[in-house]
Amino acid sequence: MNSPSSATMLEPGNAETATSVLAPLLKANGFDLAFKLLNIGALPIKGEQEAFWQLLEVFPASSNAGVRYFPAAIGRTEERRALYETMHSMCTSLYKPDERYVDLYQDLESSRLRKVGEISTVSLDKFVVDHALGEIDFIKIDIQGAELDVFTGGPDTMSRMLLVVSEVEFVPIYENQPLFGDVAAGLRKSGLMFQKFLGMGGRVMKPLTMQGSAQYPAQFMWSDAVFVRDLFDLATLSPERLLKLAVLLDIYDSRDAAMHVLRSYDAKEGDDLADIYLAHLTQGGAWTALPGQ
Repeated sequence: MNSPSSATMLEPGNAETATSVLAPLLKANGFDLAFKLLNIGALPIKGEQEAFWQLLEVFPASSNAGVRYFPAAIGRTEERRALYETMHSMCTSLYKPDERYVDLYQDLESSRLRKVGEISTVSLDKFVVDHALGEIDFIKIDIQGAELDVFTGGPDTMSRMLLVVSEVEFVPIYENQPLFGDVAAGLRKSGLMFQKFLGMGGRVMKPLTMQGSAQYPAQFMWSDAVFVRDLFDLATLSPERLLKLAVLLDIYDSRDAAMHVLRSYDAKEGDDLADIYLAHLTQGGAWTALPGQ
């Protein structure tokens, strides 16, 4: 859920992403990693920069500026679906808004229904095959409650996914939409485990505000959630994919998990990247290592 007005400090996207320590470190040591990333439905917000974009600044890209745009609506399968267009386009969804939330809570007018249209969707697996994208490493997705539809329509793609950042809801702002628990359970079937939330979004009930803001999350409603390839089952990943996973974790400030993955890489390759990373990580930053561990 996005809003045209300014976000609170707790709003998803304002927390727990970081300038990468690991990506430039690997680049300096001769590792050239080419990532394949899908950014599905995530409308850029002026003044904000998604963490994953920094990868384009470090590693080589196979296309102009590293970015290709596809005019496709990805869903659970190839079908015609109702498209619920809202007062602000960023809240448009394949699910109908539950306007009781708009009536009860502050600053949700952008999600009020404006008109109903129709759209053709394609499954994630078919989209990847049709465009010869190959193995996808990372997905960032924000499509207003229909995220699980995309994951369900991409069992092959999702079975090899390294990391996902997905918007999730805790209350059904859209009618019959899957909630966080549904999304987490669905991704677990693909071998991805929930790791953390990036901020927390919500609203205050009318007529109040909190701390001077109508957008303060007195009621938690949505967040961006990080899901990662099962950290207890890394043996099947190639050395290159282990490095990619470690970099993705690093840019989302999950540097303890990145360290864990690098140790798996070192065990396979007889290298010492985890020690090199640790030395850089603990130079005057928030991360420290306990003696003997």
